[in-house]
Amino acid sequence: MLAILSLFCTLIVAVSLLGGVTPLALVLNHTRLQVYLSFSAGTMLGAAFFHMLPEAVRMGSPGTVRWSAVGLLSLFFLERFFSFHHHESTDPKSTDAHDHGHNHDHADHGHQHGETAGRALSWGTAAFGLGIHSLVGGVALASAVAADFADRKALGATGLGVFLATLLHKPADAMTIVALMLRSGVSSRLAHLVNLGFALMIPLGAALFFVGVGNLSPNSTSALTAVALSFSAGTFLCIALSDLLPELQFHSHDRFKLSVALLAGFFLMVGTSAIEFVESAL
Repeated sequence: MLAILSLFCTLIVAVSLLGGVTPLALVLNHTRLQVYLSFSAGTMLGAAFFHMLPEAVRMGSPGTVRWSAVGLLSLFFLERFFSFHHHESTDPKSTDAHDHGHNHDHADHGHQHGETAGRALSWGTAAFGLGIHSLVGGVALASAVAADFADRKALGATGLGVFLATLLHKPADAMTIVALMLRSGVSSRLAHLVNLGFALMIPLGAALFFVGVGNLSPNSTSALTAVALSFSAGTFLCIALSDLLPELQFHSHDRFKLSVALLAGFFLMVGTSAIEFVESAL
């Protein structure tokens, strides 16, 4: 189990570091970024509904699902007071109106998204907020893998699903932190050092999970793993919806490709769940 979890953590750290290189090496316009985020959000929704919550109920009880509400609200308030889940284009020359900010009004007040909001967001605050949610992501990954091994003594769809969802989403978070730091005038060396610390939050969260359950009885370990899975499912739902819901107003022209990307990610998780169901039936 520890070997597989170590491999997963290593791969996630690697893609997070690569995500931090994106603002320096690649041009990613708003539409391409949203297609990627829609696919990533779909995997997180699917992982929460088809892997994490069912496994939490199996290991705990139907009441364990209530912890998902705690997880969702905890991450919501973390982002409200410390940062918001912000992803933006790395293309400074794009002519797409969506790349440099979009304005919309609600009654007698307005909100602005995009470049202006990005400038107002402190990179330190964003790094702290995203670092905490990565720490929770490490707990989610460790609890999913632990649930698989507790059930079948091998890696199953729950651990694989959570790993894939985390692997796909982490580069966008790393890109956000590095882009904000570079925009603030921070040196690229410091930006990458901070991104390295951010990437290591996943293995740190996984280690904290095992430290917490290491001295518990088997029944207590199972109950704590179920709670951790349910809580983490709530954070996955919060992250996925924070990527999807703000874009409903601004992508009517891209609704088909974004919907296809979302469903592709979602059904990837459904597929891994179906494979496990077939294996258990044989």
